Amino acid sequence: MNHQLVLQFQGDDEDTLDKVIALEDRLIEALDGSTSVEVDGHETGDGVTNLVLLAKNAAKVWEKIEPIVEDASDELDINAVAFRALDGEDFTVLWPVDYEGEFEMA
Repeated sequence: MNHQLVLQFQGDDEDTLDKVIALEDRLIEALDGSTSVEVDGHETGDGVTNLVLLAKNAAKVWEKIEPIVEDASDELDINAVAFRALDGEDFTVLWPVDYEGEFEMA
């Protein structure tokens, strides 16, 4: 895997965590059998919950999972989707396209 892909959601409370875990399960099911991506887990803190995936090509994975994430946006408030090289420090934001500022994992 080349990239760490992070989906960041607003909130780190139990309700948000439960909804992120449900989304995580949907992504695991949708990506089952793929050798180009794996769901790495989730973490909470500083008012956000991150869902982390490892991918060969983060942009292609985002294209594939974006409809699933958008479907979950009725229940989850997504802050941003960003990626970085596994050996890198700086993130590139994929969504929203007009994101301003520097993306940071909590």
